[in-house]
Amino acid sequence: MTPTSTEELKNFFELSAPKPLHEIDYTKLRYAIYARKSTTGDERQERSIPDQIRDCQEKVVQVHGLKVIGDPITEKCSAKEPDIRPKFRQIIDDIKAGRIDGIISWHPDRLSRNMKEAGEIIDLLDKGILRDLRFATSSFENSPTGKMLLGISFVLSKQYSEHLGESVTRGNTNKTHDGKFFGRMKHGYTVNSQGQLFPDGNNFALIQRAFEMRLSGESQQTISEYLNQSSYFVHKNTNIGDKENRRYEYVHQPYKWDKDSVSKLLKDPVYAGVLKYGDALCNLEEYYDFTPAISVDEFFKINKITDFNSAKLTSSITANKKREVTKANLLRQIVFCGYCDKPFSSGLTSKVLAADKETGKKTLYYNYKCETLGCSFRGKSVRAKQVVNFALDILDKYLFTTEDNYRHYAADARQHAIEQTKVLRSELMSITRNMGEAEKELNETKDLIRGNPDMARHYDLDEIMATKDRLVAKHKELSEQIQTVKEAVLTYEQYLELFSSLSSKLRSTHDISLIDQVLRKFFSNFTVKQSGSGKQQRCEIDYKLKEPWAGFLQTENFVLGRG
Repeated sequence: MTPTSTEELKNFFELSAPKPLHEIDYTKLRYAIYARKSTTGDERQERSIPDQIRDCQEKVVQVHGLKVIGDPITEKCSAKEPDIRPKFRQIIDDIKAGRIDGIISWHPDRLSRNMKEAGEIIDLLDKGILRDLRFATSSFENSPTGKMLLGISFVLSKQYSEHLGESVTRGNTNKTHDGKFFGRMKHGYTVNSQGQLFPDGNNFALIQRAFEMRLSGESQQTISEYLNQSSYFVHKNTNIGDKENRRYEYVHQPYKWDKDSVSKLLKDPVYAGVLKYGDALCNLEEYYDFTPAISVDEFFKINKITDFNSAKLTSSITANKKREVTKANLLRQIVFCGYCDKPFSSGLTSKVLAADKETGKKTLYYNYKCETLGCSFRGKSVRAKQVVNFALDILDKYLFTTEDNYRHYAADARQHAIEQTKVLRSELMSITRNMGEAEKELNETKDLIRGNPDMARHYDLDEIMATKDRLVAKHKELSEQIQTVKEAVLTYEQYLELFSSLSSKLRSTHDISLIDQVLRKFFSNFTVKQSGSGKQQRCEIDYKLKEPWAGFLQTENFVLGRG
């Protein structure tokens, strides 16, 4: 019946208006359970997917008598970036289409760690399209205050994700600078526990052949077909044996090549000896006996350097000599310009000496250079050899070999060992807990699949077992490090023998890494100026010792050596 009066029209709209939240019968709403765990390493401390599902069912569904539509929806994907989770996007589409009224999840950060999707969820709540949210770890009230708190939770999740991402990037950059490959696989190479790359037998030969084919003008498609027909295999961590005698080994499994994967292979400078991560670059031959698959000249013939638009990459590759030459990290960031008090940049320069003009052989020099805008010393450089020789002269002159020196060293060394052991034990406890969680996740996943075989498609048992295997290996490594730390403090005889001849040993070694590590133990920084000009030009170097050496020098607690 059509309303005929103002009162009837008012009553009509009152009856058709959405019910207030406190009048909604939530047991009649249709919910979806959503569980997520990242596979990219940024959320490994979160609960396992079976744990999340169980908590949602026991703490939310059963307690409030809610109606769940279909099986729990699970994803192994990061929520840091928007629009990369197909199953989450399907939930949003189902909500907009009216097929789902609410979502049940373990924690708000399972739904989103980015503000685009977080805003989308809150917008759906504002419009009444998403009728309810429930969490196993916290309560949510669909009110202005509740949505404000939910928004804060999303913001904190995003901040955590970004901070962790920065930490991971910083850690990976440092690993790259130290010559360590941290990926799972590099075609043609095996990766040892120290992140070092070594030729992988027939695979290495096939990769070399792929580069040779490109040099001969073969297309990427032809190269991919060759590799696919040549029994190219990759390593994969796989469980071996029956249930009673299961173990994990790296085995070869077939790999499917295409034009894109060949293109990436040909552009990767690691095959010429330069490890690259973002802007971080490292000459691998400075760190261990790395075997490149191709020469630098061959790499440049295959790839135009403008493809990379990086002068830094060019200098790194062209400086790809044996590790005895130099190391890019030598006293990096602790040698300062005496005019602007900013740390020098460091790098290599090459020069053909008079004796080598006929052969054209270039000698490499490691230099420190000021690049501070407005500094009077900008663009000028100082040879690293001058700074190193100055530091060794100081160690020649002041021998910290008295018994009192040793007592200070031993006390500091023992305290350092205690602190380092605490850190290692803390990490060991964390790994032990993670091992327990991995074991629990494995058992719970097996039970879940055993009870509902259709759920097997949502889980990767091999991946879970491989994670557990990596944790066991890390546990063993940390245990060995703890034992090494306990035995690291020198006896007085060892201390005396080492420090009495320290500078002479450093002068005779070609291990630049060792020189760098030792000098950093003694010196906090160096400040360099230049005086004079032309042939009369010389360096004026000031220095600052670390404790306890600075205190020994101030109190004249040392043995005067030569110098």
